[in-house]
Amino acid sequence: MTVLTITSGELKGQKIDIDRDEITIGRSDQNHISLNEPAVSAKHCVVIRDGKKYTIKDLHSTNGTRLNGRNISESRLKPNDVIMVGTIEITIDGQDMEVEPEKEQFTRANTTPTVIIAPIRNGAGGAPPSPVFQTKRDNRPIVIAFIVLCLLLVAAAMVWFLRAVFTK
Repeated sequence: MTVLTITSGELKGQKIDIDRDEITIGRSDQNHISLNEPAVSAKHCVVIRDGKKYTIKDLHSTNGTRLNGRNISESRLKPNDVIMVGTIEITIDGQDMEVEPEKEQFTRANTTPTVIIAPIRNGAGGAPPSPVFQTKRDNRPIVIAFIVLCLLLVAAAMVWFLRAVFTK
């Protein structure tokens, strides 16, 4: 069976059998592999199994997905490949993996190198994470407040209009 092994970070040493056609990786708890790391997007990438062929696909993550040190958008995997998700390294290995003949396997996502800066962590809380790695802000309360305010204004206008019409 083909296995993903986390080789760095809090989950270092954890092995995940690829026992389904898609294994999602990201910060969200809804992923098969959930990585609590600021540089990892909520839905970062997916490992796709097609028979004995395995492919890694970036899911338009903020910091990109790297395979053996290169930015990729999608690429075939072979044994001992190193996948970099944020600051976490994951290796893939399996005796049953079908490997393509040697050639350039990478689809470049872009030609700009990615620089990942991990926040400093220490027992006292440490420095706050860089703004680049902060989680996206939840604007739902602001949107809800705006909608409620608009509804109140519409209701007040209707009351004013009805009062003006019926007081004559």
